[in-house]
Amino acid sequence: MIVCSCAVISARDIEHAVVEIMSAPQALLPTPGVVFRHLNKKMNCCTCAPLTVATIYNAMDRLQADTRVCPFILAEARAKLIRLEERQQARTAMVAARRAELGLPRRVA
Repeated sequence: MIVCSCAVISARDIEHAVVEIMSAPQALLPTPGVVFRHLNKKMNCCTCAPLTVATIYNAMDRLQADTRVCPFILAEARAKLIRLEERQQARTAMVAARRAELGLPRRVA
């Protein structure tokens, strides 16, 4: 399945990149930016970001089930990704509250 039509990246490409990233001695957090850089691609319009994140999570779940990568490394990466997501949601809520406080209209995503 094609995840990003702008950069022509498939779910399989992302899964292979996650395996390589997580298997490295100093594994980076497999964010969409890290995965795209690993594939030597750039996100153009970023509409694929939610699907990319879902594909990364699925790849990490498969790696944990296959025990191809240390489960502690995967657990740590997943915890960091969750913290990043929570921070993003908190920032979005803060901006929405501030906009409401100032009487500005809500942004439509």
